[in-house]
Amino acid sequence: MDKHVFTVNNMTCSGCVSSIQQELEADTRIKAINIKLSKKMVTVEGDLTTEEAAEVIRNAGYQPEAGPPKKGFLGNLFTS
Repeated sequence: MDKHVFTVNNMTCSGCVSSIQQELEADTRIKAINIKLSKKMVTVEGDLTTEEAAEVIRNAGYQPEAGPPKKGFLGNLFTS
């Protein structure tokens, strides 16, 4: 099972979260979903590629970018 992390900058409200969640839940290859609106992050675990997971999010009307939000040099020092 692969884990894919996306930044979704145009996810701005709980309605956006709901739309993405519903689209992801409809895909049987996806086993786990974690959406953090405050960080604009979507994490998907399942039996699909990064591009396939991104396509599911795009189908919900959003533009995912692979990887977590970029942090400055100091931010990277203090993350685990």
